[in-house]
Amino acid sequence: MQNETKTGGDNQEPGNAEVGYQMAIALWTYEGGLVWSKYNAMLVANSIVLALIGLTLDKQNLTRAFTVGMPIVGLLLCIAWFLLTKRGFDNYGYWILSARELEEKHFAASVLTVSRGSSLANGSKVKLTVDGRIRDYQMSWFSRLLKAEWISYLVLRFLNCMMLFKPPMAF
Repeated sequence: MQNETKTGGDNQEPGNAEVGYQMAIALWTYEGGLVWSKYNAMLVANSIVLALIGLTLDKQNLTRAFTVGMPIVGLLLCIAWFLLTKRGFDNYGYWILSARELEEKHFAASVLTVSRGSSLANGSKVKLTVDGRIRDYQMSWFSRLLKAEWISYLVLRFLNCMMLFKPPMAF
């Protein structure tokens, strides 16, 4: 009898919604890790390019192709890095909104994790019941100011500027 309830008609939707919600949360978690893995790999690659530029600044016999080429390679790397990071954060946002949509549509009476997270991120107080007491919790203004996505873009912008800056050669 229980199997009929899970597989029959309209009763199937809550089970599908639960699986979809679990998958959205799992993909959200996966995408978050993937964004930072790609970011770290590109940071290492950019650091190598910057180190090569720095190590070769005082060499007299370097070819023009290398002294001009390395900053160009670095800039192209920064552009690719920006695009990967932007796409990763867009996917990350999609999974958050998908989980929130399913939560609000199917579990609003019992599960508020993602919905409350949005309110928290926007600076609103959220109510949590812990140890039988209702507690207000609010993210500080400083935490709301330091969004990981925008900080990562600032790092990219700084590295772009570093690639363009070329101190005079010491002879």
